[in-house]
Amino acid sequence: MQVLCKPTDATPDVHCPMCGQGFLLYWERSSRDQQDDTLPNILQALREHHSYPGLSPHPGAPFNIPNWTGLPQFSAAALLGGAAL
Repeated sequence: MQVLCKPTDATPDVHCPMCGQGFLLYWERSSRDQQDDTLPNILQALREHHSYPGLSPHPGAPFNIPNWTGLPQFSAAALLGGAAL
């Protein structure tokens, strides 16, 4: 399942387990069971952002988990989260 993550400082849905940065989550599917099953993958992806050297471990712009290399208009999670097309 694909999820769009938007960095936020106000009322996040999830926090990075490494640095505490908050993110709003826009789910491709609305099933709570599927979301609960996917949450460990999201937390692992946020941890992995800290594996790469740089100024900021997380992208400043919204990003998909798993990573999406296609056009935003073909990503259901990006469309639901209002990502720029």
